[in-house]
Amino acid sequence: MSAAHPAIARYAGFGFALALVSSIGQTFFIGLFGGEIQSALGIDAGRWGLLYGIATLASGGLMFWAGAQADHQPLRRVTLLALAILVSGALLMATATTLWVLVVAVFLLRFGGQGLSGHLAMVVAARPAQRRGRSLAVAAFGFIAGEALLPVSVVVLLGLVGWRELWALAGAGVVVLALPVLWWLGGRVGGVPAPPRTQEVVATLDRRQLLRAPAFRAALAVLLVSPFVVTALFLQQATLVTLKDWSLGLFASGFLVFALAQAGSNWISGALVDRFGARSVLRVYLLPLAIACLALGFVSGPAALWLMFAGLGVTAGAQGVVGGALWVELFGLRQLGLVRGVYFGFMVLTTAVSPFLLGAALSAGVDLGLLTVGLAVYACIIPWWVSRSLRHVQADPVLHADSG
Repeated sequence: MSAAHPAIARYAGFGFALALVSSIGQTFFIGLFGGEIQSALGIDAGRWGLLYGIATLASGGLMFWAGAQADHQPLRRVTLLALAILVSGALLMATATTLWVLVVAVFLLRFGGQGLSGHLAMVVAARPAQRRGRSLAVAAFGFIAGEALLPVSVVVLLGLVGWRELWALAGAGVVVLALPVLWWLGGRVGGVPAPPRTQEVVATLDRRQLLRAPAFRAALAVLLVSPFVVTALFLQQATLVTLKDWSLGLFASGFLVFALAQAGSNWISGALVDRFGARSVLRVYLLPLAIACLALGFVSGPAALWLMFAGLGVTAGAQGVVGGALWVELFGLRQLGLVRGVYFGFMVLTTAVSPFLLGAALSAGVDLGLLTVGLAVYACIIPWWVSRSLRHVQADPVLHADSG
């Protein structure tokens, strides 16, 4: 960030730090302990997946309410709450010996990490009026950094300490290292978004009005596509490996391509959003995903895998930046927490059902090429239509919410 905009660096720095901390509540981190958890509690992969899905859905449902707390509560207070929940989940995971305790631990990790911490990171990063895209890109890079650094670290540490001890260390690390840094950054950023300078009454949007708002529903039709597709393909990787005659080792190597594409796209999309606006970028950011789908359906050999991972990574890298900026353009800052909280609930629901839908379709004999063509056509046409429909929407909920 340039010296001309020192405040932006504070918002972006807070978002990056909290996004990085949220990693211990993300699927990629918890999944690293899946084998140890199943062995210790005597459950198979199916039951572990079911319990994990139940806890994740519960945390997503709670975010419908909790997301709005970022609009009303002092930043330090809600950050402390998120970290307390996250630490409680980590410590509970370290001592889990029954399925009930396991479910509660996963719920706390998902709600405090992926939920509140990830949500708050992006809400705060979206506050700057200038260079909002770059601020969101820096914050989103916290998620990418966690995905790049923590898996290797966990593998190394599991060779030195037990998995339960590692969870205890993760909780202690949040308290000793992350909490002081975020407390300090939170004080520099400030509390809640400043109220408007005018004296006119500002409309308050509740959840029911938000769900009826055409702008919100249109944006969902685009922003939920990437989480839906990426989650389905990643969790059904065993099926894809069989269908495409890949090896698991080849598929795993594709995650490096995904990470590199995601990181590059994250920075580029921030600059594009600042220059052209989120609604303009929304029109094209799913095109790499469309290419990925077509490559999966119709290209053979390793080339299909590289194209798929690259396309998914480019779209995934732009997802947080485009979505974070779009909600501000449509609904403003005053109720950004509520809007993102409801969106997050829908995203969790979408990612919970997408692997099942893909698996069921393939098990029923639906051709993979047909599925990927359908996804590609959707990704090309719907964003263009939505972008045009949102072109003249202003950041005022009254202007584009149905009266009921």
